Amino acid sequence: MLSVQIILASLVAGLATANPIQTRDADCTTIASGYLAANATGVFKTFYLNAENQVAYLGDGKNPLAVDFKECQSLEVGEPVTSQKSGVIYVPSHDKCISITNQQNAAGPYYTNLTTCGAAYQIGYPQRWVLDEGSANAIRWSGETDQEGTTLQGGCGLLGYASHSKGVPTITHSNSQVTIECSGTPFRLTQTAA
Repeated sequence: MLSVQIILASLVAGLATANPIQTRDADCTTIASGYLAANATGVFKTFYLNAENQVAYLGDGKNPLAVDFKECQSLEVGEPVTSQKSGVIYVPSHDKCISITNQQNAAGPYYTNLTTCGAAYQIGYPQRWVLDEGSANAIRWSGETDQEGTTLQGGCGLLGYASHSKGVPTITHSNSQVTIECSGTPFRLTQTAA
């Protein structure tokens, strides 16, 4: 009986000191949080999720989309240290990430939806975003790069939402959904819903 107690005590001690299990997003750390917003005519106006879980815009501040930008170290391996942080846009209320539904297309427009976040070190191109701390936390979609890692999705650099000249989102599709395009305006984070 004593030997059984010793074995059990050893097992319990071993479990207590074992390495913790890595979670799905152990590679990613929240570096910014707020409402996803457009810098529309110099005022931050919030986006929301429509009934199809697409990023949408009305400009009325109702149902603002709260998000976390999570920097993912695995997306920055071998990259120079800059103000641009690669990661995902996580939506805590749905436990999902904002993704591009038609990432496989060589050119935009691109469309958004919520999908299950990629596992650590396995984040797909549809979920790869960049937050630029040197540009007031501007957020753009990076998508896929070429083999050299230099040309980003669509061949035009980082992509943003389609907008008028003053940053007001251009809505051309149903359900007020926004599109992601070359030369688009970067998303922003704000702490107030408007």
